[in-house]
Amino acid sequence: MKMLKLNDVLHIRQENELWFANNERSVFVSTKAFGVMQRDLIENIGINRMKTFFFKYGYQLGAEDAQEVAKRDSLSLFEKIEYGPIIHALKGHTKARITEKDIEVDGKDIKSFRLKGVWENSYEAEQHLQNFGISEGPVCNTLTGYATGYIAGLVGVSVFFKELQCQGQGASCCVWEGRLVSEWKEEAEEFFSYSKELPILKELEQTNEKLMLERNNLEFVSKTYNEMTNELIKGNSIDSILNILHEQNHLPIVVEDIRQHVIACKGITIEDFESIRGTISVNPDKKQCHSKVGIFSFEKGISLKTPIYLLGKIVGHCSFLYERVRTPKYEIDSMILDRLASICSLLFLKEKTEVESMEQVKGHFLEEIISGKYTQQEIMRKADFIQLDLSDHYHIVALTYKFLNTCDEKEFTLHKKTYEMVSAYFREEKNLNVLIGQQPDILIFLITEKQVTQQNFEKTIRALVSFLKKRIKNALFLAGISSENSNILEAGVAMEEARSAVRLSSRDEPITLFSDLGMLGILINVQNEQAIKKMIRDHLGVLYENLDKNKLELIDTLYHFLEQGGNLDQTAETLALSKSGLRYRLNKITDLLDRDLRDPQRQFHLMMALKALKIVEHERIKKIQAE
Repeated sequence: MKMLKLNDVLHIRQENELWFANNERSVFVSTKAFGVMQRDLIENIGINRMKTFFFKYGYQLGAEDAQEVAKRDSLSLFEKIEYGPIIHALKGHTKARITEKDIEVDGKDIKSFRLKGVWENSYEAEQHLQNFGISEGPVCNTLTGYATGYIAGLVGVSVFFKELQCQGQGASCCVWEGRLVSEWKEEAEEFFSYSKELPILKELEQTNEKLMLERNNLEFVSKTYNEMTNELIKGNSIDSILNILHEQNHLPIVVEDIRQHVIACKGITIEDFESIRGTISVNPDKKQCHSKVGIFSFEKGISLKTPIYLLGKIVGHCSFLYERVRTPKYEIDSMILDRLASICSLLFLKEKTEVESMEQVKGHFLEEIISGKYTQQEIMRKADFIQLDLSDHYHIVALTYKFLNTCDEKEFTLHKKTYEMVSAYFREEKNLNVLIGQQPDILIFLITEKQVTQQNFEKTIRALVSFLKKRIKNALFLAGISSENSNILEAGVAMEEARSAVRLSSRDEPITLFSDLGMLGILINVQNEQAIKKMIRDHLGVLYENLDKNKLELIDTLYHFLEQGGNLDQTAETLALSKSGLRYRLNKITDLLDRDLRDPQRQFHLMMALKALKIVEHERIKKIQAE
């Protein structure tokens, strides 16, 4: 192609001091002025909108030039395409040249299209470097727009040009490539997503509408929350709070505890809710809900559900139920539901504090009863305040516990946890009014017989021990039960009975009744403790002297041997010993005692001495085992 001059293409002329190019009025604009506009657009509408703005501007320039070139019938399609970079350069935008060309034409249809080339000294890159420095991405948006508009105008199909490298990124020159839009696939998607953005004023209008709607929603949620909070401050119940909420949204509302017991509901009966509970399942449909609010489906509709937290743990759930004919306002309803959960958390905390306060009062009351501080009339009168009849027969239970291995929780936390679980068990599981006192590693309960019959008393305590073992895996729980008492002034004696009984409890038999001690239980008291120790010394001899861990192991072996009636197989199984190992220990015990272990009379005295040892030397044995 012959060397073209500017006037060969643009036909520039001056008329009445105005400039015209191809009969279109034109103006000269400096690249510096363009750079100022580039900078201002980035600062005011953002770089993505600026890219679209300049691309469309360049596209229009290219399309206009394509119209002029298309009129030249003497030129072939390929020659017309090659005119594009030349015109681009003549206009001063850049020095352009095509380096690769691959175009397949079938009649008037373009089957494939690929142009690749170079731009040098791009005015757009030059201004960007001066105003902003090196860019992270290509910056020649008017140039790519020009190339796209020019070729699209010539070939009549959708094409797209992009930069593969750019001087604005610090490259020595700009390398560009053009293809059919269908060939670019997702590589052109980013630009087209920018070009689909709303005009900024329209976007601002929509943003303002959203902000107004959000403000109204927040005002409504805030008003609802304030009304619920006022009910809480007045000391009203959860039912009163649900009434307020139901009057506003007319939705069925359900509040459950962690065991799925319905605490309160409005707009639906407990029976109706129980009938649909089994059909509720997680809804995979994602909506604009608060992060803690889940969406669930059931047979006749959907449910919004959120957890109730107390001290970092989930203690229940709040739910809104919607029939099929009603669509939730997910965003606002989830916020209101979350506020309801917060109110319920405060109610649960208030209830927990009241219960704990009452339990502390009852525990202190028990301590004062045991200490003998009050007369019987004073005790009865004070017991009336906590709805407890202490004229009834009663038992005292001593529950000891020790933690079998170290764990992440601190010891104090575990003691507190055990106390709370025991309290909750009697209050919630059994609905019993029990006085509970706490001492180091031991809990003392006073339970009246009117609440638990004599036949079910031991069963109740066994159920408690089983309950605790399931929930606190690393602890051993042992219980001792006093004899039946009728005089509340003898509670201190009953407590000592329970403490004596628990000392004979073991992993194999975790519960001991004081009545099982027989005469031994009656004989052992503070006044005759020295006589009991002499009896132990007389029967156990060397085993009792200078007690240490080895002797305690032999004493434990002898105790289980006598408890099993001298049966070697059962004793070995209980102690997890081989029969030969058991025989070795028994022979050693026989040598130390110098007595026949098979003599029934001797066995009786030895068993009495061993039981007495476990009771009167309990603290000493505990200390040796801990060493």
